[in-house]
Amino acid sequence: MGIGFDVFKANVGWSLADSLMGSVSNAIEKNAAESAARAQEEKEQSDKNDMLKTLVFMVGNNIALDRAGKKSIASVLSTVYDENISLFSIEDKIDAAYSELKSANLKQFFSGIAAINTDREQTCFMYVVIMILYIQLSDEKLALPVHAYNLSLIKKFFAINRSELSQCYTALGEKLGKDIDDVADVFEDLTSEESIKKIEAENPTLVHDEQKTALPERSVSKSPKDEVEECYKSTVHGTDAELSERFFLADTNPKKVLAAVNAYAKNCKGEEILALYDDSTFCNGKVGFLLSNKKLYVCNSFEKPQEIELASVDVVSEIPKTLLINVSGVKINTSMAACINKSYKGLLCDFLKKVIPLAMQVEVAK
Repeated sequence: MGIGFDVFKANVGWSLADSLMGSVSNAIEKNAAESAARAQEEKEQSDKNDMLKTLVFMVGNNIALDRAGKKSIASVLSTVYDENISLFSIEDKIDAAYSELKSANLKQFFSGIAAINTDREQTCFMYVVIMILYIQLSDEKLALPVHAYNLSLIKKFFAINRSELSQCYTALGEKLGKDIDDVADVFEDLTSEESIKKIEAENPTLVHDEQKTALPERSVSKSPKDEVEECYKSTVHGTDAELSERFFLADTNPKKVLAAVNAYAKNCKGEEILALYDDSTFCNGKVGFLLSNKKLYVCNSFEKPQEIELASVDVVSEIPKTLLINVSGVKINTSMAACINKSYKGLLCDFLKKVIPLAMQVEVAK
């Protein structure tokens, strides 16, 4: 401390000086310990936020993030961090991350997750957690194409290599009490290039285009309903006139729409009805499907009516060697269209694929 400290000791005494210096030293050590604790707490909070954002992507990308999905995220975080994390305490963060996911390019969304580039162990840990989450969400069937597709994107964006994947499968096998090779086979098959190409071909609405940073801009002069109408016109243009009687925009045939509403779409009150397909034998509108801006109402002959929330639709595909279309597990019969022309099943399927994302953007007319 030099001469200044010697004068200080001579003036106040050795014991008092040592006591004061000891207090200063303790204060410095305490401050350092508190700073380290704060840094550790901030890192743990950052890890939790990274995990939460990743789980939001896995649960909410391409599909609606409903309350059940949010509860799953809270449950997984509670398991990972061995503490009770209630949905109430993190719902705002989940909503904020979901909003960011919907408005940002996926690369931008993931760039905010530090663990991707800075902590490979944490990255692998997140991948294992995601696999566990998918097993929980799908009752160990892992059946939804959107799950496998998003898992492949995570693998891609996290740049997980073979040795790291091996660690993930080992950890998951131990967690589930299953053979590690069996676990690896399941997830490798789900996310293989061949599997993903098939999923992309059958579910074009899932496909991630790296060249697009946001949804394409819509012309100011066109409303979503206008685009639905344009899509319909481009779909049925040049087809059989009889098909136009069975497949039409709701505004053009209110009588049949009313028949469909009374027969199988009674819950569409307050919704904007957009289109209808009539698969009834006598063309009375009581069988087929009705599309609103909220739901797809389906009624096949001799079956109970069914409703599908548009926000939950993840699959629209033709079922080979049948007259059926699969919409998220609900089968739609198109036999009357096929009586006119067998290719019309594909036409109806393509229409639903294109229009469902637009239909959800249509506002109810006042």
